Amino acid sequence: MCGRYFSTETFSTTYWLRLRHLLIPIAQLAVSGAGLRQIGRTLGVSHSTVGRHIGRAARHCLLLHASFLNRHPLEESVAVDGFETFEYSQYFPCHFHLAQGRDTWLIQGFLDSPLRRKGRMTAAQKAMRAMIEKKLGRPNPKAVELDMGLLIRDLLDRVPEDRRLDLRSDEHPAYGRAIKTIVEERGDVIDYETISSRAARTSDNPLFVINATDAFLRHSQANHRRETMAASKRRQMGIERLAVFVVWRNLVKRRFENGPVESSAMVGGWTDRMWSWVDVFRRRLFRREVMLPRRWDEYYERRVETRVYGPRQVGHSCNYAY
Repeated sequence: MCGRYFSTETFSTTYWLRLRHLLIPIAQLAVSGAGLRQIGRTLGVSHSTVGRHIGRAARHCLLLHASFLNRHPLEESVAVDGFETFEYSQYFPCHFHLAQGRDTWLIQGFLDSPLRRKGRMTAAQKAMRAMIEKKLGRPNPKAVELDMGLLIRDLLDRVPEDRRLDLRSDEHPAYGRAIKTIVEERGDVIDYETISSRAARTSDNPLFVINATDAFLRHSQANHRRETMAASKRRQMGIERLAVFVVWRNLVKRRFENGPVESSAMVGGWTDRMWSWVDVFRRRLFRREVMLPRRWDEYYERRVETRVYGPRQVGHSCNYAY
């Protein structure tokens, strides 16, 4: 006897939640194109309650996705790309980098990078950007290069020793610099090809899968639509919604809407059946039992900061989460 007591709730994903029945509906609605306030109105709760439940679902999804990555080596060609969105306001753009299998369509990983606002601006907008940067500083101009490098290193760690990583991307110069640095460190371990962003985005395009996912993200997540009122006020929340999306896209959603009843995870050999949201949240996962990819500790512990909020940001440091 260990002298401790347990209940059925101890090993449930709804541990310490008061509104336990909301976890699955909120996860479903989070990938249906609704914003936090729309989800709250639908379920009769506040948007802050929705945000807390998405955070709980996201931490579980990070562990679940990482557990699959740890059990399955990477043996297919991968497409990588980043799509631009923003947090708080358009003066705080950011990139989400995705890596996706070209054959299975499995989303293999993701990371984020803060950006500096660019593009055409009025004189007033330039002045506002200058004022913000004077007060809060500028994002690292090499953030995309560094974070894409981390994502590629995560992929390389899962490639069998007798194989090379087959990688495709567009002609973003930061991607090429990241790969050059990795090759200098590890040797010639990557077969890399760039595809023009002007190439027709048809099914024959080597980047078709990742381009389709970028479009699907904007379609199914209200916070990534252009000129939206539902934009994530904090990048951390955008990351959490993305984590839920990744698990849904890999395990729950059919690979083709009108095709065979199979998910990307089934095609990739991760599972032998379609999952439901009940399957996703069936069993609690513990942080100490799962090795997370690079920087995902920050995501799990909610340590991704939105500069405009300064010290008014609370992470997730509860001991029971481990």
